[in-house]
Amino acid sequence: MGVLVLLALVPQASATDWTVGGHLQTDVRYYVSDIDVGSWHSPLGQDAGFARNQNLLKGRVLGRGDAARLVVDTDFVLMGFPDPVDSTFALSRREVLDPFRFEVHEAYMEAWDVGVDGLDLRVGQQKIQWGVGDQFNPTNNLNADDLEDPLLFGDQLGNVMVRADYTPLPQLSFAGVLVPVFKPALLPGTGDIALGLTDRIPVADDRLRRELYASNALVEETLGWPTVVTGVSPVLPDATLQNMQWQARVAAQLGMQDVALSYYDGRFDFPVATGNHTTAAAGQQCNPADESDCINGILQTMASVGYPEMQVYGLNAAGEVDALGWLHDGIAPIGYRLELAWIHPEETRMVVSNDQLDLGIYTQEAGEYPYGLGGKRPVTVPGDDFFKWTLGVDYTFGPHLYVNAQWVHGMPDEFGAGDWLSGEGYVARRAELLRDADGVPHCNLLDVANPADPGSGSKGETCVKEWMRPRIGDYAVVGTDVMWNQGRSMLRMFAILDMTPILVTAPADPTQDHDSPGAVSRTSVVHKWSTPVAQSMVLYPELSHKLGNGFEMAAGAVVMVGEPWTKFGDPATGGTQVFTRAKYAF
Repeated sequence: MGVLVLLALVPQASATDWTVGGHLQTDVRYYVSDIDVGSWHSPLGQDAGFARNQNLLKGRVLGRGDAARLVVDTDFVLMGFPDPVDSTFALSRREVLDPFRFEVHEAYMEAWDVGVDGLDLRVGQQKIQWGVGDQFNPTNNLNADDLEDPLLFGDQLGNVMVRADYTPLPQLSFAGVLVPVFKPALLPGTGDIALGLTDRIPVADDRLRRELYASNALVEETLGWPTVVTGVSPVLPDATLQNMQWQARVAAQLGMQDVALSYYDGRFDFPVATGNHTTAAAGQQCNPADESDCINGILQTMASVGYPEMQVYGLNAAGEVDALGWLHDGIAPIGYRLELAWIHPEETRMVVSNDQLDLGIYTQEAGEYPYGLGGKRPVTVPGDDFFKWTLGVDYTFGPHLYVNAQWVHGMPDEFGAGDWLSGEGYVARRAELLRDADGVPHCNLLDVANPADPGSGSKGETCVKEWMRPRIGDYAVVGTDVMWNQGRSMLRMFAILDMTPILVTAPADPTQDHDSPGAVSRTSVVHKWSTPVAQSMVLYPELSHKLGNGFEMAAGAVVMVGEPWTKFGDPATGGTQVFTRAKYAF
């Protein structure tokens, strides 16, 4: 059915050769444990249970003529879960009980030798994969990242583009791409879990960040008004000529090595905090499990996010190195890949504001928060340059074993200067109030901030402990494929090991005099990646078998390891899941 629909959409014109293919795939996945995030009055997280239960029909049509071709690649997806059923009327609607969607990955036309020999032109919905790293491509920024399916890590969204390639020599090519409309990254379904983590304040200034956290925590504890993020408002750039993305690239073959230089002018496709606005919703309620645990209302925060501009200078190199051939003639060359991105980001600042907040014995007037930063708003992304890269090697040991190893500096969602190369630059991963033996915080609400004296919030330094992480992390990615049964059976084992430290910082003396904010000193302890505090990894085992005639079955797991403040222990990852897959290719 899906392929017939595709054929109906393809114009029967000058193409002389047609190729039709695709596959049918069934995925069933299961979350193995509950993830609890948020308080009783604003729970988030997820329960153990089925994470995916879908059928996917992929169709790909290629029409090729003497001087042009047409490509259409689309998926028809049966979701497998009914939409929310809120009435008996909904039970009579097939689109509610059996929802589906179409995903158009590519739909473009390409012509060769357009006016000039060696000049090719491609127009339409397309994906452009210019990076050489295996799934980690910091120089490949034209297409937005597609993280909806964690098992398809490295996938990207198609977008309407105009691409021109000029190849004056077989070993030399020039290319340029224009993207009229920006498209943001597609986030995983568990991404909203991060909304419950209100201690991850995205402000770069240490004093202000701790002040904001302490203020929120003490208002909840003292006055019974917890802060809850009730929504996020993405602000996309206007679809104008000034906001178009573009990238230029020159590639050459030097001996047996492929080298390319590129320049990208566009935007970071993951959302970055640009503001939040808080309103008060009065209403007493108590915890059903503990009638003494009550609140007087909720401070509802609406966050706004944006997509900062960036320029990326890229270097790609790939090839083979005969490093061990001198040992034995039977040792094949080792393949290598280097992908380096030098990124110049737009500085991003944040607006923190509120309506008038009447909290019983305390009233906060409407307006913008007194940051105490000399009249400036707080930075969420600094404008300093930084680097991302992927350096990998791979080797095939005969017909049965393939090994791949990579050093990845910077995941796709990491942005901004802050690593062992560019210097300090951290993001908050967890915060808590320090308390005495009776459970009383080492600071009180009046200590935290005085709106009439911006900057007085440095007193909040005496009571907040934080778990911090560099903005750009380092990861060891190691994988192997073991094949047998004439290549029909395969065991794939991949692991991503986070080698980024965790910095835990706290006041040196929480009992010191709160009236002397200038005397506040803090201690910091760096926990290496190998310690329990910082240890984090992903394990991906998969066993697959080809039954013949295009039919393949597989089973495996995505195992997330680490504390909640680490990269992969983060509740927003969705936790560990097991999966089965059946696929028939035609």
